[in-house]
Amino acid sequence: MGDSSQAGMVGFMTQATPDTFPATFDTASMFMKLRGGSLTPNRELLVTDPEIGGGRDTVDAYLGAVSWAGDLEYYFRFKTICTLLKAAFGTGALVTTTGVTTHTFTPLDSATLPFLAIEERIGSALEKFQYTDAVVNTFHLEAEANGFLMGTCGLIARKQIAGITMDPTPTWDDSNLVVGTNITVTYNGVTLPAKSFSFDMTNNFEDDDFRLGSFYLGDLVAKSREFTGSFQIRPQDSALWRTAVYGGSALTAPAGTTNKQQLVITCSTYEDIPGGTPATKYSIALTLPKVALEPYGLEPSGDDIIENDISWRGLRPVQATPACTVVVKNDLAAVA
Repeated sequence: MGDSSQAGMVGFMTQATPDTFPATFDTASMFMKLRGGSLTPNRELLVTDPEIGGGRDTVDAYLGAVSWAGDLEYYFRFKTICTLLKAAFGTGALVTTTGVTTHTFTPLDSATLPFLAIEERIGSALEKFQYTDAVVNTFHLEAEANGFLMGTCGLIARKQIAGITMDPTPTWDDSNLVVGTNITVTYNGVTLPAKSFSFDMTNNFEDDDFRLGSFYLGDLVAKSREFTGSFQIRPQDSALWRTAVYGGSALTAPAGTTNKQQLVITCSTYEDIPGGTPATKYSIALTLPKVALEPYGLEPSGDDIIENDISWRGLRPVQATPACTVVVKNDLAAVA
């Protein structure tokens, strides 16, 4: 008969206490609609090597330690994203006015970030899982001019149990979507004629900290953080190329320093937030105060129009200034 993937579901909430699944999950969590993806086990079958005095066949096998990881792909919506951003960045603040909440997320310098509690159903009833001590390892956004704003979230979890009873009436994130016509990319104060963009945050969690006497990871610790991405343009002059390759738009020969400028990516909906006064769109703005462009070639070809995918890297030369700030506007009074 088979079991349709579309009947599955996944929900999140911030986990207050390590190694403890929240008792309030059924009432406080938020469920996300997915394009695809799941957390899958990372576990090896431990088999013996050939032994002198033994036979030619493998003698035995055991199961080793285990963790769970996977990428969830989704159309960007404005409620569950706050839970994921809080876990990815580590901290968030909110200000509520009439019908509108402004959430501000900045990266936490600590290597210990908030855990997520997760429930996941595969198919209609194929299997139901509960995850404890999950972290957001990667956070990705992308869009094309004639497409939707889409995201991918890379998760790692310490513990899983199967066969759970899930909330029969989950709270779904049904907030509005974003399309490319409502997205702008601004570099050094100038709005670029971008055809597409991507944004990536990577926490680089250590995922192999297994301990003797346990099936599970001993801890999940974030290592060096990275902000990277790209945008595609048809250049109208060589200013960006000179900035990326020479180190400045006015230079005519290579220098050794990089030109670090602000990058702002703003995405909003056509629809207003219900009840918002004054009228306010759902929106997300990603601001990176210091970004360096990676060198690239102009690469003409035949009669093709010259286009370039320009990659960038976020920097933090002054510790007092966050490498990235994300501001989300929605009607969510509290982050799950």
